Amino acid sequence: MSKLAPLPPAPVLMICFGHCGIGLGAESYRRLLLDVGADPLKPTLNSKDESRVLKRYGSTILRFSPSYGDGDIPLIPRALLVDLDPRAANLILQSYPDLFALRDQHVIHGAGGAARNWAEGKTRFLEEMKTKVDIKKQLSAISPEPVRGYVVPFAMGGGTGSSFSSAFIEYIKTNTKEHATIATFGLMPEFGWDPVIFEAAAINIVMNLEYQIKYSDCSILVSNKALRKLAHQHDKKLQKIPSIIDDLPKEHEVGWKDYKGMNLIAANTISMFISSFARETEWDMSNYRTWLATKKPKFAIPWIMPVSPSESQWGKDMLTSTKNNTMEDVLNKLGKKEDALLFDIDENDIRNNGSSRDSCCVLVKVKGEFDIKEREAIKRIIKDKFNIEESRMIFVKIPIMDGEQASIAVLVNTKAIGPKILEIAKEAEEAWDGYKDEYGRWGLSTEEFKQGLMDVVHQFS
Repeated sequence: MSKLAPLPPAPVLMICFGHCGIGLGAESYRRLLLDVGADPLKPTLNSKDESRVLKRYGSTILRFSPSYGDGDIPLIPRALLVDLDPRAANLILQSYPDLFALRDQHVIHGAGGAARNWAEGKTRFLEEMKTKVDIKKQLSAISPEPVRGYVVPFAMGGGTGSSFSSAFIEYIKTNTKEHATIATFGLMPEFGWDPVIFEAAAINIVMNLEYQIKYSDCSILVSNKALRKLAHQHDKKLQKIPSIIDDLPKEHEVGWKDYKGMNLIAANTISMFISSFARETEWDMSNYRTWLATKKPKFAIPWIMPVSPSESQWGKDMLTSTKNNTMEDVLNKLGKKEDALLFDIDENDIRNNGSSRDSCCVLVKVKGEFDIKEREAIKRIIKDKFNIEESRMIFVKIPIMDGEQASIAVLVNTKAIGPKILEIAKEAEEAWDGYKDEYGRWGLSTEEFKQGLMDVVHQFS
């Protein structure tokens, strides 16, 4: 393949908002690089691997640079890191200088915080986009071609990530001519653990859900309560897996290291999602938009198996690694309880609050044909856990690279998440009078909040 070959068209961009979104996005890129046999600290591929990886991976997320010295082709992430606090983005840039080589193209930041106020963050983001940043130019810098889709990870309870993501997806859907698919990965906080103010966070979450209902095509919810429990449960294994956190300077670890295991688990899910349309599959990112278009609620929650994959064995022990990429290996992991739902909901919630119209999309990355016997085995497991009918299951087979570990991610659309969301909506409604003046100063009226609350309650009832 010639070094002068054109970049592949119709890319997908990851736009990471806030401290949480940036940590998740960076960890997800690290996972994607490992999966194709590249070193995140020196993200290059030898020429002999270039055509094979490009064919299999599609390079919609990562782009191959045509001019990077002799023999090595770097994988440049199509990512934009956005935060009001410059420290979060700068730490990632400093730790991965070769990965984010085009520094100015990969980051937007302002100064100060959004005070955990969704309205303030949204207003400030829109103002800065008009006065300080040409967002259209910024996006064109990392993607000269029309964008096929955006993957947007963020925390839903705070100020910056929650509100910036809302403003951004509204901008894309109302101010651009692109027919891009937007996929959001919103993390629900664990009250009492995460540094969020309970009442204000409930209001922020309601408004963020409202904007996802309006502007996101594929809305995926993950909860920090579930991630924290899993990170503790699998701590020994997760501590052995290198993370982007390990490469941060020691003096900057505070605020990041406590989320290492949680980020690794979430990044595993995000990378599986990206692989479902970035490799040679019959599934396009826009299919997610079609799949969720008639669903209610318009939200999915991920079930991942195994919880966290082993590190890539590229160039180390290929024989061992290739033994871990079959359906048999996945089923063994399930037998050892190395699977988990990444949302704060248990089987009783699912059984009592599910619906006959619940559905799921099953992303399967295993070696082999994924034959009828294997498919039936997964169907039985899903039906037993979620009571979803076979006709409402979609299976997407993802090509697996030689050094990867087999894994499955199930995106479940179920009404069983409704009670959890409605509890937060009730708290937001009760708290509004105490916060309406503070939010009103930044443009969120009582009428707009009440409308958002009604839409969320209607969506999840």
